[in-house]
Amino acid sequence: MMFYRHKKLLLKYISHFTGKVPFIHVGNQVVSELGPIVQFVKAKGHSLSDGLDEVQKAEMKAYMELVNNMLLTAELYLQWCDDVTVEEITHPRYGSPYPWPLNRILSYQKQWEVRRKMKAIGWAGKTLEQVLEDVDQCCQALSQRLGTQPYFFNKQPTELDALVFGHLFTILTTQLTTDELSEKVKNYSNLTAFCRRIEQQYFEGHDKDSSTTVAARSAKRSLLR
Repeated sequence: MMFYRHKKLLLKYISHFTGKVPFIHVGNQVVSELGPIVQFVKAKGHSLSDGLDEVQKAEMKAYMELVNNMLLTAELYLQWCDDVTVEEITHPRYGSPYPWPLNRILSYQKQWEVRRKMKAIGWAGKTLEQVLEDVDQCCQALSQRLGTQPYFFNKQPTELDALVFGHLFTILTTQLTTDELSEKVKNYSNLTAFCRRIEQQYFEGHDKDSSTTVAARSAKRSLLR
């Protein structure tokens, strides 16, 4: 139990230090955000998109931009611009690793940063219904591209699959004050099946069969249904 608690705290401390997630810790280096991580791994001789031609790579990048512009922004909006969610969930969760009053200071600082970003990109005046409609349109585009394939570019996962999984899985398994965001994703059965497939293939086998892990797994499965 202590391992999982310390792991959670480490994630929060490092993500606050770098300002971005996901991140990888290699030796004395911390590389954060998907783009830099992809470039770092590529420099080591590995790339998930080596099998794609130039047209497919351009298409992959376009969908990645769509995900970042829609899903990421919607997640930030729900967490930091919906007043009820901010007070009941986001502030306590974000500030939990830090003592008072640092927990409150850092939470309000992050909220100010996110709301300033929303204003800059024209999202500050959006209603929750408009944000959810944007999410639905994004999910519809992703669902159509995925179709009946196991991954977005047929049989092998690419950076797009990693990005989409990260956002959709977070939306599906993070409890907020409303289920409206996760319900938008659940409307597309191939997207939820996609998330289950990646979790089972790349993550479940790497977890230790502790009671904490089993309980967490059961909770995730119920949310993914």
